[in-house]
Amino acid sequence: MRWGAFLRTVLWWGAPCLLFSCAANFPARTGYDRATGTWRTVRGTVSQDTTGRMPAGTVLEGQASYYGSELSGHPTSSGEVFDPSDHTCAHRTLPFGTRLKVTYPKKGTSTVVRVNDRGPHVPDRILDLSRAAADDLGLTADGVGTVRAEVLP
Repeated sequence: MRWGAFLRTVLWWGAPCLLFSCAANFPARTGYDRATGTWRTVRGTVSQDTTGRMPAGTVLEGQASYYGSELSGHPTSSGEVFDPSDHTCAHRTLPFGTRLKVTYPKKGTSTVVRVNDRGPHVPDRILDLSRAAADDLGLTADGVGTVRAEVLP
């Protein structure tokens, strides 16, 4: 076999194998433990039900931000058109339609939102809220803040 043919064979078969083997080593999504198939929260490990939803009462805590009119009219991951005046949010893994009671302890305010998008795309954040939800919480002045989100039935 000539070196040219050998290198083509290695590149043809080796590159995809290398890429796919590396993909298996990426970290699990935030809050989900692949080994046990459960969700990790601040309070410990909580199992999913058979629909993939987190049980009502599960609490998530972390940083949240908001996005406003710059994305108005664009489609969300769920296929809906984003409207900043709706009380919606983005979460990395929660099923679309999951309702959350989001509380902003710094201001003592809360609101109910519905997951309709994927994100946030910043590693340390758990939610991206719509402008209306951020206004209700008083988060727009701060931009980013620590929130508590409780899964509703």
